[in-house]
Amino acid sequence: MPVELGYFVVTVRDLARAQRFFGELMGWEYANEHGHANYAHVANTKLPMGLFVGEPARFESLSFRVDDLDAMLKRVVDLGGSYRDVYDSQSGRGAVCRDDQDTEFSLWQPAPGY
Repeated sequence: MPVELGYFVVTVRDLARAQRFFGELMGWEYANEHGHANYAHVANTKLPMGLFVGEPARFESLSFRVDDLDAMLKRVVDLGGSYRDVYDSQSGRGAVCRDDQDTEFSLWQPAPGY
């Protein structure tokens, strides 16, 4: 059986700001079930994940699947973030983004069939 991604953590400078930014952008809800002041578990996604206080890492290949890239890019900017490098490919459209604390991530709108 192949090994698959089972959990990941995005490091952020300010946990409360990151919870607000990604909560509003992605619709994430958080649980403090682990009792750590520097960690927030994302409670409403299929793949378990969390936010942890630290120096932001670059995740150019960490792509969040979205239905409407243009609408999400507008929301990124409205929430104080930015984006660059919008691309079109056989697999869909995407862009490299940064939150309001400089954490880098990508958004990807898949082409039909992906």
